[in-house]
Amino acid sequence: MEINTKYWHLRNHNLFSQLNEEEITNLCVITAYKKAQKNEIIYFSNQDLDRLYILKQGRIKIAYYDENDTEVISEILMEGDIFGEVSLEKSTSESHEFAQAMSDEVSMCSFSLENFKELLRQKPDLAITYSQKIGEKLRHINTKYSDLIFKDVKERVRSFFKRNAKYEGKWDGNRVELNMYLTHQDIANYTASSRQSVSTIIGELEKEGKIIYEGRRTVIIPDISLL
Repeated sequence: MEINTKYWHLRNHNLFSQLNEEEITNLCVITAYKKAQKNEIIYFSNQDLDRLYILKQGRIKIAYYDENDTEVISEILMEGDIFGEVSLEKSTSESHEFAQAMSDEVSMCSFSLENFKELLRQKPDLAITYSQKIGEKLRHINTKYSDLIFKDVKERVRSFFKRNAKYEGKWDGNRVELNMYLTHQDIANYTASSRQSVSTIIGELEKEGKIIYEGRRTVIIPDISLL
């Protein structure tokens, strides 16, 4: 990856907004770059993971397999999201969690844990910003798992579309347009539902005019307040 492209990506990420030009340039030296195609595995958590990643382009899912060997999606990542060993401790997990590309092209920057921890030691303000971003990430995950406990399947599916609208939608008043990277099976894995249930609920929402699928990749929510 050219140094100019690395510089542009790091400079435009709000995690590094407090760094000056020289510091960003130095940061480029310790930054690795990776590309992946759709369905490619980025990592398995039980493979001695010792890196922190920042998603530059595309969509990635973080998932695992439960005791019934059913895939459960815990996170869907978008541009700018941080993932990998966010605790900054080398993984010793025996779980089957993994990161997998969901869009046609995915690119990301990454740091070794030692390099990133050294950077945080040198820049206390950066350490504070990093902890705030990880706190936001954990709150998002907690909200998702609260939905699983307290909401029925239809409400979980509706919440899925509302959450996507909030973080990824193109808004025009109450109208929202979404690029949809997930299949019905993916949405089922994310909402702890069956594909059949999700397909039925999406069909009902379409009949009610609350969502409109335009092909496979675009979803229109005509009025988010009615969803």
